[in-house]
Amino acid sequence: MIAVVLAGGRGTRLGVDVPKPLVPIAGVPVIDRILDALAGDAVGDVVVVTGHRAEEVEGHLSGTAVRFARQQEPLGTADALLAARDAVGHAPFLVTWADVVVEPGTYRRVAEAAGDHDGAVAINPLDDLSSGGSVKVENGLVSSIVEKPGPVAGWNLTGVLALRSTVWPHLEAVERSVRGEYELPDAINAWIEDGARIGSVPIDGPVLEVGTPHGVAAATAYFSGNSSWR
Repeated sequence: MIAVVLAGGRGTRLGVDVPKPLVPIAGVPVIDRILDALAGDAVGDVVVVTGHRAEEVEGHLSGTAVRFARQQEPLGTADALLAARDAVGHAPFLVTWADVVVEPGTYRRVAEAAGDHDGAVAINPLDDLSSGGSVKVENGLVSSIVEKPGPVAGWNLTGVLALRSTVWPHLEAVERSVRGEYELPDAINAWIEDGARIGSVPIDGPVLEVGTPHGVAAATAYFSGNSSWR
């Protein structure tokens, strides 16, 4: 299966002078950790969507087998994913944010869960979804995704998904959100309303979000003390 890594973010909350995908986690750039986990799940065809400081990210990965697509402007996750459309074609594919690290095995589980449906998303429980995406689940299927719903508990959209190519028209049709961006969750909601069946995959292991200094510190502490996952 093809995997698309959305790696065009600015990382303004991090306050560091490196592109967000190259932020080191226990001495290893976060995007390298993601690519290692994908390789561990036998995902050999990876498309990295770059944007902010694209040349630096692409230069860092120049000795690897990944392919690249460019998001020309920072217009949201749906727009970023559309940049990879030509590279992906009509095949089913995985999607992962470049600031979320999950254990090897997670990508395989999500891909397998999508086999009987139109797609699948990895979810994890959070006590506060203020900065996440609230995933409503009914009988194991996703019924809706709400971005940043406030300080409520529930299932969080981890940023790891498996999708079929029938999502592309909904990505193209999605309208700008209140944040002025084209959001992948909005496109998925429209897809679900059109009859798509999206499975949910609860994640028991760590979901390391490294978009903030606190997240980087937590992920660094995790990797520094976990010799079984490198």
